[in-house]
Amino acid sequence: MRLKYIFHGQEKEPHPFYVKSPWEPPAQPSVALENYLEGVKTERAEIKLSKPKHNLPHKEHKAIRELKTNSEINIKKADKGSTTVIMNKKDKIEECQVQLDDKNKYLPLETSMVRETFNKVQDLINELHRHNYVDDMTKKWLCQTPDPPRIPVFYPLTKIHKPTPVGRPIISGCNGPTKRISSFVDYILQPIAKSQKSYLKDTEDFINFVEKTKVPHNAIMVSLDVTSLYTNIPQEEGMETVCKAYETFYPGEIPIPTNAPRKMLRLILQENSFQFCGRGYLQTHGTVMGTKMAVAFANIFMSAVETEIINKSKTKPLEWKRYIDDIFSLWDTTKEEIDLFILETNRHHTTIKFTANISEKDTNFLDTTVFKGKRFYEESVLDIRTHFKPTETFQYTYFSSCHAPGVAKGFIKGEALRLLRTNSSKALFEESINNFKS
Repeated sequence: MRLKYIFHGQEKEPHPFYVKSPWEPPAQPSVALENYLEGVKTERAEIKLSKPKHNLPHKEHKAIRELKTNSEINIKKADKGSTTVIMNKKDKIEECQVQLDDKNKYLPLETSMVRETFNKVQDLINELHRHNYVDDMTKKWLCQTPDPPRIPVFYPLTKIHKPTPVGRPIISGCNGPTKRISSFVDYILQPIAKSQKSYLKDTEDFINFVEKTKVPHNAIMVSLDVTSLYTNIPQEEGMETVCKAYETFYPGEIPIPTNAPRKMLRLILQENSFQFCGRGYLQTHGTVMGTKMAVAFANIFMSAVETEIINKSKTKPLEWKRYIDDIFSLWDTTKEEIDLFILETNRHHTTIKFTANISEKDTNFLDTTVFKGKRFYEESVLDIRTHFKPTETFQYTYFSSCHAPGVAKGFIKGEALRLLRTNSSKALFEESINNFKS
Protein backbone atom coordinates (compact mmCIF):
# COMPACT_ATOMS: atom_id res chain seq x y z
CA MET A 1 0.00 0.00 0.00
CA ARG A 2 2.92 2.31 0.65
CA LEU A 3 4.18 1.62 -2.87
CA LYS A 4 0.73 2.48 -4.26
CA TYR A 5 0.84 5.71 -2.26
CA ILE A 6 4.35 6.64 -3.43
CA PHE A 7 3.73 5.93 -7.12
CA HIS A 8 0.10 7.07 -7.32
CA GLY A 9 -0.55 8.70 -10.67
CA GLN A 10 2.60 7.22 -12.21
CA GLU A 11 1.04 3.96 -13.40
CA LYS A 12 2.53 2.45 -16.55
CA GLU A 13 2.60 -0.86 -18.36
CA PRO A 14 4.46 -3.44 -16.26
CA HIS A 15 7.74 -4.69 -17.69
CA PRO A 16 7.25 -8.18 -19.24
CA PHE A 17 10.36 -9.41 -17.41
CA TYR A 18 10.07 -7.48 -14.19
CA VAL A 19 12.29 -8.62 -11.30
CA LYS A 20 10.78 -7.82 -7.93
CA SER A 21 12.87 -5.41 -5.89
CA PRO A 22 13.73 -6.29 -2.26
CA TRP A 23 13.38 -2.61 -1.30
CA GLU A 24 10.71 -1.94 1.32
CA PRO A 25 9.26 1.57 1.46
CA PRO A 26 9.58 3.44 4.78
CA ALA A 27 6.69 4.98 6.72
CA GLN A 28 4.89 7.70 4.72
CA PRO A 29 3.66 11.17 5.78
CA SER A 30 0.03 10.09 5.29
CA VAL A 31 -1.43 9.69 8.81
CA ALA A 32 -4.51 7.89 7.48
CA LEU A 33 -2.38 5.32 5.63
CA GLU A 34 -0.07 4.59 8.57
CA ASN A 35 -2.97 4.35 11.05
CA TYR A 36 -4.72 1.90 8.75
CA LEU A 37 -1.58 -0.26 8.42
CA GLU A 38 -1.10 -0.31 12.20
CA GLY A 39 -4.73 -1.31 12.63
CA VAL A 40 -4.32 -4.21 10.21
CA LYS A 41 -1.20 -5.41 12.05
CA THR A 42 -3.06 -5.31 15.37
CA GLU A 43 -6.03 -7.24 13.98
CA ARG A 44 -3.76 -9.88 12.43
CA ALA A 45 -1.96 -10.35 15.74
CA GLU A 46 -5.28 -10.98 17.51
CA ILE A 47 -6.39 -13.73 15.10
CA LYS A 48 -6.37 -17.11 16.80
CA LEU A 49 -5.30 -19.85 14.44
CA SER A 50 -6.65 -23.35 14.97
CA LYS A 51 -5.52 -26.53 13.28
CA PRO A 52 -8.11 -27.52 10.65
CA LYS A 53 -9.93 -30.78 11.19
CA HIS A 54 -9.35 -33.62 8.77
CA ASN A 55 -12.33 -34.25 6.54
CA LEU A 56 -11.23 -37.78 5.62
CA PRO A 57 -12.10 -40.87 7.65
CA HIS A 58 -9.26 -42.39 9.68
CA LYS A 59 -8.99 -45.43 7.38
CA GLU A 60 -8.63 -43.26 4.26
CA HIS A 61 -5.97 -41.16 6.00
CA LYS A 62 -4.09 -44.30 6.92
CA ALA A 63 -4.35 -45.61 3.34
CA ILE A 64 -2.94 -42.36 1.92
CA ARG A 65 0.02 -42.44 4.35
CA GLU A 66 0.78 -46.03 3.42
CA LEU A 67 0.65 -45.24 -0.30
CA LYS A 68 2.97 -42.23 0.13
CA THR A 69 5.55 -44.26 2.03
CA ASN A 70 5.41 -47.31 -0.26
CA SER A 71 8.70 -47.26 -2.17
CA GLU A 72 7.59 -50.01 -4.58
CA ILE A 73 4.91 -47.96 -6.34
CA ASN A 74 4.86 -44.79 -8.44
CA ILE A 75 2.02 -42.28 -7.98
CA LYS A 76 1.46 -39.66 -10.68
CA LYS A 77 -1.49 -37.85 -12.19
CA ALA A 78 -2.73 -39.10 -15.56
CA ASP A 79 -1.75 -37.26 -18.74
CA LYS A 80 -5.31 -35.89 -19.06
CA GLY A 81 -8.19 -35.54 -16.62
CA SER A 82 -8.17 -35.68 -12.84
CA THR A 83 -7.29 -39.36 -12.52
CA THR A 84 -4.39 -40.59 -10.40
CA VAL A 85 -2.30 -43.45 -11.82
CA ILE A 86 -0.61 -45.92 -9.47
CA MET A 87 1.94 -48.22 -11.09
CA ASN A 88 4.51 -50.70 -9.93
CA LYS A 89 7.73 -48.66 -9.75
CA LYS A 90 9.75 -51.33 -11.53
CA ASP A 91 7.27 -51.39 -14.45
CA LYS A 92 7.31 -47.58 -14.62
CA ILE A 93 11.11 -47.48 -14.82
CA GLU A 94 11.11 -50.15 -17.52
CA GLU A 95 8.53 -48.18 -19.52
CA CYS A 96 10.71 -45.05 -19.32
CA GLN A 97 13.84 -46.99 -20.23
CA VAL A 98 12.19 -48.33 -23.39
CA GLN A 99 11.65 -44.73 -24.54
CA LEU A 100 15.13 -43.57 -23.55
CA ASP A 101 16.79 -46.53 -25.31
CA ASP A 102 15.48 -45.19 -28.64
CA LYS A 103 18.79 -44.07 -30.19
CA ASN A 104 16.90 -42.01 -32.79
CA LYS A 105 15.63 -39.65 -30.08
CA TYR A 106 17.93 -39.91 -27.06
CA LEU A 107 21.66 -40.23 -26.52
CA PRO A 108 23.23 -41.50 -23.24
CA LEU A 109 25.74 -39.11 -21.64
CA GLU A 110 28.81 -40.11 -19.68
CA THR A 111 28.99 -36.74 -17.91
CA SER A 112 26.47 -33.95 -17.37
CA MET A 113 26.59 -31.07 -19.88
CA VAL A 114 24.40 -28.71 -17.81
CA ARG A 115 27.34 -26.52 -16.74
CA GLU A 116 28.53 -26.14 -20.33
CA THR A 117 25.02 -25.20 -21.48
CA PHE A 118 24.64 -22.75 -18.59
CA ASN A 119 27.86 -20.96 -19.59
CA LYS A 120 26.70 -20.69 -23.23
CA VAL A 121 23.38 -19.22 -22.10
CA GLN A 122 25.12 -16.62 -19.94
CA ASP A 123 27.44 -15.66 -22.81
CA LEU A 124 24.43 -15.23 -25.12
CA ILE A 125 22.58 -13.06 -22.57
CA ASN A 126 25.64 -10.82 -22.16
CA GLU A 127 25.98 -10.53 -25.94
CA LEU A 128 22.33 -9.48 -26.32
CA HIS A 129 22.71 -6.89 -23.58
CA ARG A 130 25.98 -5.58 -24.98
CA HIS A 131 24.30 -4.89 -28.33
CA ASN A 132 21.26 -3.30 -26.62
CA TYR A 133 18.85 -6.01 -27.82
CA VAL A 134 17.66 -6.48 -24.22
CA ASP A 135 17.48 -3.83 -21.50
CA ASP A 136 18.92 -3.98 -17.99
CA MET A 137 15.72 -5.36 -16.43
CA THR A 138 15.42 -8.15 -19.01
CA LYS A 139 19.07 -9.11 -18.53
CA LYS A 140 18.55 -9.21 -14.77
CA TRP A 141 15.50 -11.45 -15.23
CA LEU A 142 17.31 -13.77 -17.64
CA CYS A 143 20.20 -14.13 -15.17
CA GLN A 144 17.96 -15.36 -12.33
CA THR A 145 18.90 -19.00 -13.03
CA PRO A 146 20.68 -20.40 -9.94
CA ASP A 147 24.37 -21.24 -10.18
CA PRO A 148 24.89 -24.17 -10.33
CA PRO A 149 21.70 -24.84 -12.29
CA ARG A 150 19.42 -27.77 -11.51
CA ILE A 151 19.75 -30.77 -13.83
CA PRO A 152 16.38 -31.29 -15.59
CA VAL A 153 14.54 -34.51 -14.72
CA PHE A 154 12.70 -36.91 -17.04
CA TYR A 155 9.35 -38.43 -16.06
CA PRO A 156 6.30 -39.76 -17.97
CA LEU A 157 2.58 -39.09 -17.54
CA THR A 158 0.50 -42.13 -18.45
CA LYS A 159 -1.96 -41.71 -21.33
CA ILE A 160 -4.82 -43.76 -19.93
CA HIS A 161 -7.15 -42.48 -22.67
CA LYS A 162 -5.21 -44.51 -25.27
CA PRO A 163 -6.11 -48.17 -26.04
CA THR A 164 -2.66 -49.19 -24.77
CA PRO A 165 -1.51 -46.99 -21.85
CA VAL A 166 1.86 -45.38 -22.60
CA GLY A 167 3.81 -42.57 -20.99
CA ARG A 168 3.99 -39.05 -22.40
CA PRO A 169 7.63 -37.96 -21.90
CA ILE A 170 7.96 -34.78 -19.82
CA ILE A 171 11.21 -33.04 -18.85
CA SER A 172 11.02 -30.87 -15.76
CA GLY A 173 13.40 -28.02 -16.43
CA CYS A 174 12.63 -25.89 -13.34
CA ASN A 175 15.77 -23.86 -12.52
CA GLY A 176 17.48 -25.58 -15.44
CA PRO A 177 20.03 -23.81 -17.68
CA THR A 178 17.57 -22.94 -20.50
CA LYS A 179 14.36 -22.27 -18.51
CA ARG A 180 14.65 -18.46 -18.62
CA ILE A 181 15.61 -18.16 -22.28
CA SER A 182 12.75 -20.53 -23.15
CA SER A 183 10.30 -18.09 -21.53
CA PHE A 184 11.96 -15.23 -23.41
CA VAL A 185 11.63 -17.08 -26.74
CA ASP A 186 7.99 -17.88 -25.91
CA TYR A 187 7.35 -14.15 -25.40
CA ILE A 188 8.77 -13.48 -28.88
CA LEU A 189 6.93 -16.35 -30.60
CA GLN A 190 3.45 -16.01 -29.05
CA PRO A 191 2.31 -13.09 -31.29
CA ILE A 192 3.49 -15.06 -34.35
CA ALA A 193 1.68 -18.24 -33.25
CA LYS A 194 -1.55 -16.32 -32.60
CA SER A 195 -1.44 -14.71 -36.05
CA GLN A 196 -1.66 -18.06 -37.87
CA LYS A 197 -4.86 -18.48 -39.90
CA SER A 198 -5.86 -21.80 -38.27
CA TYR A 199 -4.98 -20.77 -34.69
CA LEU A 200 -7.42 -21.53 -31.88
CA LYS A 201 -6.73 -20.14 -28.42
CA ASP A 202 -9.05 -22.44 -26.45
CA THR A 203 -12.51 -24.05 -26.37
CA GLU A 204 -14.23 -20.66 -26.11
CA ASP A 205 -12.43 -19.48 -29.24
CA PHE A 206 -13.56 -22.65 -31.06
CA ILE A 207 -17.18 -22.16 -29.94
CA ASN A 208 -17.10 -18.56 -31.21
CA PHE A 209 -15.87 -19.89 -34.56
CA VAL A 210 -18.71 -22.45 -34.72
CA GLU A 211 -21.32 -19.83 -33.79
CA LYS A 212 -20.22 -17.56 -36.68
CA THR A 213 -19.88 -20.25 -39.35
CA LYS A 214 -22.71 -21.13 -41.73
CA VAL A 215 -22.41 -24.75 -42.80
CA PRO A 216 -23.94 -26.38 -45.93
CA HIS A 217 -26.30 -29.28 -45.20
CA ASN A 218 -24.10 -31.78 -47.05
CA ALA A 219 -21.01 -30.83 -45.00
CA ILE A 220 -18.78 -33.57 -43.60
CA MET A 221 -16.95 -33.01 -40.32
CA VAL A 222 -13.39 -34.28 -39.96
CA SER A 223 -11.33 -34.11 -36.78
CA LEU A 224 -7.63 -34.92 -37.08
CA ASP A 225 -4.97 -35.54 -34.46
CA VAL A 226 -1.23 -35.23 -34.99
CA THR A 227 0.53 -38.30 -33.62
CA SER A 228 3.04 -37.38 -30.87
CA LEU A 229 3.59 -33.91 -32.33
CA TYR A 230 6.22 -32.53 -29.96
CA THR A 231 8.62 -35.46 -30.11
CA ASN A 232 8.26 -35.75 -33.90
CA ILE A 233 9.24 -32.21 -34.94
CA PRO A 234 12.74 -32.39 -36.51
CA GLN A 235 14.88 -29.88 -34.64
CA GLU A 236 16.72 -28.25 -37.57
CA GLU A 237 13.59 -28.07 -39.73
CA GLY A 238 11.59 -26.69 -36.81
CA MET A 239 14.14 -23.97 -36.11
CA GLU A 240 14.34 -22.89 -39.75
CA THR A 241 10.54 -22.81 -40.06
CA VAL A 242 10.15 -20.70 -36.93
CA CYS A 243 12.96 -18.30 -37.85
CA LYS A 244 11.43 -17.82 -41.31
CA ALA A 245 8.03 -17.10 -39.72
CA TYR A 246 9.77 -14.62 -37.36
CA GLU A 247 11.26 -12.67 -40.26
CA THR A 248 7.94 -12.73 -42.16
CA PHE A 249 6.01 -11.46 -39.13
CA TYR A 250 8.34 -8.43 -38.83
CA PRO A 251 8.67 -7.27 -42.47
CA GLY A 252 10.47 -4.07 -41.50
CA GLU A 253 13.05 -3.78 -38.75
CA ILE A 254 12.93 -6.87 -36.52
CA PRO A 255 13.25 -6.25 -32.75
CA ILE A 256 16.09 -8.73 -32.33
CA PRO A 257 18.25 -10.12 -35.17
CA THR A 258 17.06 -13.57 -36.25
CA ASN A 259 20.40 -15.08 -35.29
CA ALA A 260 19.66 -14.47 -31.58
CA PRO A 261 16.36 -16.45 -31.41
CA ARG A 262 18.05 -19.13 -33.55
CA LYS A 263 20.89 -19.45 -31.03
CA MET A 264 18.39 -19.64 -28.17
CA LEU A 265 16.33 -22.29 -29.95
CA ARG A 266 19.50 -24.29 -30.62
CA LEU A 267 20.42 -24.25 -26.93
CA ILE A 268 16.88 -25.15 -25.82
CA LEU A 269 16.43 -27.97 -28.35
CA GLN A 270 19.87 -29.37 -29.05
CA GLU A 271 21.33 -29.07 -25.54
CA ASN A 272 18.32 -30.50 -23.73
CA SER A 273 20.19 -32.77 -21.35
CA PHE A 274 18.47 -34.39 -18.36
CA GLN A 275 18.74 -37.23 -15.92
CA PHE A 276 16.70 -40.33 -15.17
CA CYS A 277 17.51 -42.77 -12.37
CA GLY A 278 20.92 -41.15 -11.94
CA ARG A 279 21.89 -41.49 -15.62
CA GLY A 280 22.31 -38.60 -18.03
CA TYR A 281 20.71 -38.30 -21.49
CA LEU A 282 20.51 -35.82 -24.36
CA GLN A 283 17.37 -35.44 -26.51
CA THR A 284 18.44 -35.48 -30.16
CA HIS A 285 15.07 -35.38 -31.94
CA GLY A 286 11.85 -33.49 -31.30
CA THR A 287 10.78 -30.61 -29.11
CA VAL A 288 11.24 -30.56 -25.37
CA MET A 289 7.94 -31.31 -23.59
CA GLY A 290 7.86 -29.22 -20.47
CA THR A 291 9.70 -26.15 -21.74
CA LYS A 292 7.80 -22.86 -21.98
CA MET A 293 8.26 -22.16 -25.69
CA ALA A 294 7.19 -25.66 -26.86
CA VAL A 295 3.55 -24.79 -27.61
CA ALA A 296 4.28 -21.64 -29.66
CA PHE A 297 7.12 -23.44 -31.46
CA ALA A 298 4.85 -26.39 -32.36
CA ASN A 299 2.00 -24.08 -33.43
CA ILE A 300 4.19 -22.16 -35.88
CA PHE A 301 5.73 -25.34 -37.28
CA MET A 302 2.35 -27.04 -37.76
CA SER A 303 0.96 -23.94 -39.46
CA ALA A 304 3.71 -24.19 -42.09
CA VAL A 305 3.14 -27.94 -42.56
CA GLU A 306 -0.65 -27.68 -42.91
CA THR A 307 -0.36 -24.72 -45.29
CA GLU A 308 1.88 -26.78 -47.59
CA ILE A 309 -0.52 -29.74 -47.41
CA ILE A 310 -3.64 -27.70 -48.22
CA ASN A 311 -1.95 -25.65 -50.97
CA LYS A 312 -0.82 -28.71 -52.91
CA SER A 313 -4.11 -30.60 -52.50
CA LYS A 314 -6.74 -30.44 -55.24
CA THR A 315 -9.47 -31.02 -52.66
CA LYS A 316 -9.56 -28.26 -50.07
CA PRO A 317 -11.57 -27.92 -46.84
CA LEU A 318 -14.27 -25.30 -46.35
CA GLU A 319 -12.84 -24.58 -42.88
CA TRP A 320 -9.67 -25.67 -41.09
CA LYS A 321 -9.01 -24.80 -37.44
CA ARG A 322 -6.32 -26.17 -35.13
CA TYR A 323 -5.59 -26.22 -31.41
CA ILE A 324 -1.92 -27.28 -31.24
CA ASP A 325 -2.19 -30.90 -32.50
CA ASP A 326 -6.00 -31.20 -32.74
CA ILE A 327 -7.64 -30.16 -36.00
CA PHE A 328 -11.29 -29.51 -36.86
CA SER A 329 -12.27 -29.22 -40.52
CA LEU A 330 -15.41 -28.98 -42.66
CA TRP A 331 -15.73 -30.39 -46.19
CA ASP A 332 -18.32 -30.24 -48.97
CA THR A 333 -16.93 -33.16 -50.94
CA THR A 334 -17.22 -36.97 -50.86
CA LYS A 335 -15.85 -39.24 -48.17
CA GLU A 336 -13.63 -40.94 -50.77
CA GLU A 337 -11.92 -37.65 -51.61
CA ILE A 338 -11.41 -36.92 -47.92
CA ASP A 339 -9.83 -40.35 -47.45
CA LEU A 340 -7.50 -39.59 -50.36
CA PHE A 341 -6.61 -36.21 -48.81
CA ILE A 342 -5.72 -37.88 -45.48
CA LEU A 343 -3.66 -40.51 -47.31
CA GLU A 344 -1.68 -37.79 -49.12
CA THR A 345 -1.38 -35.82 -45.88
CA ASN A 346 0.34 -38.75 -44.19
CA ARG A 347 2.79 -38.97 -47.09
CA HIS A 348 3.72 -35.29 -46.95
CA HIS A 349 6.16 -35.36 -44.03
CA THR A 350 8.53 -38.06 -42.84
CA THR A 351 7.65 -37.73 -39.13
CA ILE A 352 4.39 -35.76 -38.90
CA LYS A 353 1.49 -38.21 -39.17
CA PHE A 354 -2.27 -37.84 -38.65
CA THR A 355 -5.19 -39.91 -37.44
CA ALA A 356 -8.69 -38.86 -38.49
CA ASN A 357 -12.35 -39.25 -37.62
CA ILE A 358 -14.80 -38.61 -40.47
CA SER A 359 -18.52 -38.14 -39.84
CA GLU A 360 -21.57 -36.58 -41.46
CA LYS A 361 -23.34 -36.36 -38.09
CA ASP A 362 -20.97 -35.42 -35.24
CA THR A 363 -17.38 -35.30 -34.06
CA ASN A 364 -15.54 -34.63 -30.79
CA PHE A 365 -13.19 -31.67 -30.58
CA LEU A 366 -11.48 -30.49 -27.37
CA ASP A 367 -14.16 -30.76 -24.65
CA THR A 368 -17.11 -30.40 -27.05
CA THR A 369 -19.11 -32.60 -29.37
CA VAL A 370 -20.10 -30.78 -32.55
CA PHE A 371 -23.16 -32.22 -34.27
CA LYS A 372 -26.02 -31.54 -36.69
CA GLY A 373 -29.00 -30.87 -34.47
CA LYS A 374 -32.08 -28.68 -34.41
CA ARG A 375 -30.14 -25.41 -34.79
CA PHE A 376 -28.24 -26.78 -37.77
CA TYR A 377 -31.39 -27.61 -39.72
CA GLU A 378 -33.00 -24.27 -38.85
CA GLU A 379 -30.03 -21.85 -39.05
CA SER A 380 -27.21 -23.84 -40.79
CA VAL A 381 -25.09 -23.47 -37.63
CA LEU A 382 -23.69 -26.58 -35.97
CA ASP A 383 -24.92 -27.57 -32.52
CA ILE A 384 -22.59 -28.13 -29.55
CA ARG A 385 -22.73 -30.17 -26.37
CA THR A 386 -20.19 -30.89 -23.62
CA HIS A 387 -17.88 -33.82 -24.28
CA PHE A 388 -16.33 -35.89 -21.49
CA LYS A 389 -13.59 -38.40 -22.27
CA PRO A 390 -14.32 -42.03 -21.30
CA THR A 391 -11.59 -41.79 -18.65
CA GLU A 392 -13.23 -38.80 -16.88
CA THR A 393 -13.84 -39.79 -13.24
CA PHE A 394 -15.63 -36.59 -12.11
CA GLN A 395 -13.47 -36.35 -9.00
CA TYR A 396 -14.30 -33.07 -7.30
CA THR A 397 -12.97 -31.52 -4.10
CA TYR A 398 -15.25 -31.91 -1.09
CA PHE A 399 -17.11 -28.67 -0.37
CA SER A 400 -16.14 -29.18 3.30
CA SER A 401 -12.41 -29.43 2.49
CA CYS A 402 -9.98 -26.91 3.95
CA HIS A 403 -10.34 -24.23 1.28
CA ALA A 404 -11.53 -20.65 1.46
CA PRO A 405 -15.30 -20.46 0.78
CA GLY A 406 -14.63 -18.38 -2.34
CA VAL A 407 -12.56 -21.21 -3.85
CA ALA A 408 -15.38 -23.75 -3.52
CA LYS A 409 -18.00 -21.33 -4.81
CA GLY A 410 -15.70 -20.22 -7.60
CA PHE A 411 -15.25 -23.81 -8.79
CA ILE A 412 -19.02 -24.36 -8.92
CA LYS A 413 -19.51 -21.10 -10.83
CA GLY A 414 -16.65 -21.88 -13.21
CA GLU A 415 -17.94 -25.36 -14.04
CA ALA A 416 -21.49 -24.03 -14.51
CA LEU A 417 -20.19 -21.38 -16.94
CA ARG A 418 -18.23 -24.04 -18.84
CA LEU A 419 -21.37 -26.15 -19.22
CA LEU A 420 -23.30 -23.06 -20.32
CA ARG A 421 -20.71 -22.24 -23.01
CA THR A 422 -20.35 -25.80 -24.30
CA ASN A 423 -24.07 -26.48 -24.78
CA SER A 424 -25.84 -24.65 -27.59
CA SER A 425 -29.41 -25.32 -26.42
CA LYS A 426 -31.27 -24.78 -23.15
CA ALA A 427 -32.28 -28.45 -22.97
CA LEU A 428 -28.67 -29.67 -23.32
CA PHE A 429 -27.45 -27.21 -20.70
CA GLU A 430 -30.17 -28.20 -18.20
CA GLU A 431 -29.32 -31.87 -18.71
CA SER A 432 -25.60 -31.19 -18.13
CA ILE A 433 -26.14 -28.98 -15.07
CA ASN A 434 -28.48 -31.57 -13.51
CA ASN A 435 -25.81 -34.25 -14.03
CA PHE A 436 -23.27 -31.93 -12.42
CA LYS A 437 -25.52 -31.36 -9.40
CA SER A 438 -26.02 -35.09 -8.91
